[in-house]
Amino acid sequence: MSKTVCLIPARGGSKRIPRKNILPLAGKPLIAYTIEAAVNSGVFDDVVISSDNDEILAIGESFGAIGDRRPVELSGDKIRFVQVIEEYLLRNENEGKYQNVAGLLPTCPFRTVEDLRNAFELFNEQNEDECVISVTEYDFPTQLALAFEHDSQRLHMLEHDSYNRTTRSQDISKTYHPNGAIYLSTVEGFLREKTFFTYPLIGYVMTAEHSFDIDYPYQFRIAEFMMKEVLERV
Repeated sequence: MSKTVCLIPARGGSKRIPRKNILPLAGKPLIAYTIEAAVNSGVFDDVVISSDNDEILAIGESFGAIGDRRPVELSGDKIRFVQVIEEYLLRNENEGKYQNVAGLLPTCPFRTVEDLRNAFELFNEQNEDECVISVTEYDFPTQLALAFEHDSQRLHMLEHDSYNRTTRSQDISKTYHPNGAIYLSTVEGFLREKTFFTYPLIGYVMTAEHSFDIDYPYQFRIAEFMMKEVLERV
């Protein structure tokens, strides 16, 4: 029987929004929504909160996660999520313990239990080393993207031909981007590639609401209104 560990990274030193991961969102710490969804989904054998901060670890444990203090060398703001996962999986006590690994960012509080169950079901349907990541549709056609040329006000059309054909968004093929809500891989595949972005890569599509990610203060204010509406519907 294969075992799956879910890792939730929650650093203590957020710069854009101080104490972001434990700020109250509609009455609960932000990280609580991700932990509760993971625990209640029933698809993970262990749900682990990885942090360099004692308060975050204590709050995570109070909502049902296993607290794991990451090494000091993995506590900086330039450390990548995959480095934290790799270190955890390679520790002596964890080697060979799990066959699958999931990563959930705590800044996505609107992912649901159903999202996690559906993504995990999709993952189980794939070949052994195919990763599943959650994605959401771009709300504006990427084929019409513009970029400023270096040190200039001159714009560059990234896909010039798209402007020659049509600029009606409904006539342009949909594109998607990772939303940070769900990453799934086999442990063997992850440790070999050191990333969830492998080929072939399988996408689990989530709605824009469920994909809402909090990186800036204005997004936290929006999330407050959204979460109150969600809780009123329950």
